[in-house]
Amino acid sequence: MDTVTSTLEGSGYSVTGTLHDDIAIDLAASSEFDAILMADMTQKERTELRGEVLRKQPKIKVVQAEGPESVLTLLKQALR
Repeated sequence: MDTVTSTLEGSGYSVTGTLHDDIAIDLAASSEFDAILMADMTQKERTELRGEVLRKQPKIKVVQAEGPESVLTLLKQALR
C-alpha cells in the first residue's frame, strides 16, 4: 500500500489508505472521496466491498488496480 500511496501523492492526489474493509466503508460513507481504489483482494472481497461502498456513496468511482504501475492510469480513466 505504501508504494501506491506514494505514487498517488507524488502525482498530486490526496490519499487516505486502509487495509481494513470496515474502515474503508466508514471512510466512504463519511467523506467526499472522488474514488476508492481496491487492490490485493479476492474477487469475492472486491464484490462485497464495492457493493457496500456504493450503497453508502452511489456516485463514488470504484477502481480495481492489479499493481502499482497501473494505479495512475486506472484512476485517471475513472475520473474522466
